[in-house]
Amino acid sequence: MTNPPPEQTWSELARNWRLLGACTIGFGLSLSGIPFYTLGVFVDPLHAAFGWSVGQVQIGLTISYLTTMAILPAVGWLADRIGVRRVALGSLTGLGLAFMALGLQRGQLWAFWLNWFFISLFGTGTLAITWTRPLTHAFRAGRGLALGLSLLGTGVIGIFGPPAARALIDAVGWRWAYVCLGAAPILIALPTTLLFFRDPAPPGVDHVSKALPAPLRDPRLWLLGFAFLLIAGGVSGTITNLIKAVTSEGVSRADAVAAASLVGVFVVFGRVGCGALIDRFWAPGVAAIFVMGPAVACALLASGPARPGVAAISAALIGLTAGAEFDLLPFLISRYLPLERYTGSLAAGSACFYLGAAAGGPLLAWFYDHLGSYRPGLWGASGLFAIAAVTLLCLGSYPVFVSASPSSDPANE
Repeated sequence: MTNPPPEQTWSELARNWRLLGACTIGFGLSLSGIPFYTLGVFVDPLHAAFGWSVGQVQIGLTISYLTTMAILPAVGWLADRIGVRRVALGSLTGLGLAFMALGLQRGQLWAFWLNWFFISLFGTGTLAITWTRPLTHAFRAGRGLALGLSLLGTGVIGIFGPPAARALIDAVGWRWAYVCLGAAPILIALPTTLLFFRDPAPPGVDHVSKALPAPLRDPRLWLLGFAFLLIAGGVSGTITNLIKAVTSEGVSRADAVAAASLVGVFVVFGRVGCGALIDRFWAPGVAAIFVMGPAVACALLASGPARPGVAAISAALIGLTAGAEFDLLPFLISRYLPLERYTGSLAAGSACFYLGAAAGGPLLAWFYDHLGSYRPGLWGASGLFAIAAVTLLCLGSYPVFVSASPSSDPANE
């Protein structure tokens, strides 16, 4: 394998910048953007309004993740039949309306959880399975960088989402804050998707062959699934509990929100940096380095009384991995599994990812609700991150698929 020349990467960017911009905005205002990064800000207002605990609020996100895991194969099938553009347009609209509906809550916990089910049911089509497919075929030499740049949108939401949600809650109350945030996918992402997002057929792969199922007998798919199960659980659990974890140790809420905003800043660095690195170096090795960051962060948070500086450093390390994880999963699947099976393989890998993400937040919240401290859960999360890093190193060298022509993936040459 030889690295493609840099000018080939820039040529791809020049040809496909509109598509890349639409994907960046779509990713940022997707199910993995606003709902995920603003959840922690709404915990205290919901507790004040209805008396719900941290764990009860976190279950809403768990339901969302489990729903996503269950319907991802159906979304992939639908995208193969009608195209990812139509799926994205419908899903952005449904996501926005469902998120707005959170402002209608009247104190019934079951209704809150049901609302999160509908958020995921309508919003799963805004996830990586939609945005990454055109990118993996439009970009070859700079595939990792393109994936990283497309994911900058969620990094921006990670930076500005928590303080924006906090400001909206202070200005108009939590109900109208939900409405304002839910309007963003409809008013911003929908027009750019309509104008610039396309679903080009990959060279040499016809419409029927894109629907091939995942290669479930390939051990590399299971290694990836297991590793990202652990990574997603740890990242989701630490980010959604970060504000409560550090305020429960005496850090002021203002400092906690500021630290949480750093997650978004370093998500940006993680996504672009990881995307550029995996185009040049062995991706599992790069991934293992990134994954060890939150292992250190969780150990820091668990080892003593929290301080604003420790919270900030930990948020930065977690943010780097939160940025890298969405680059890594589609990239590794496109390199270790046949590209003509990309949709099915990504659906399978993403199902493991969202299972971990579903469990991470409530499990970490359980330690606080039942033991009065996040520390035992944080030590456990640190160990799971380390196991995930070792698992990624077991993937081995990139395979060369005999059925793939040189024109279909120059990186395998």
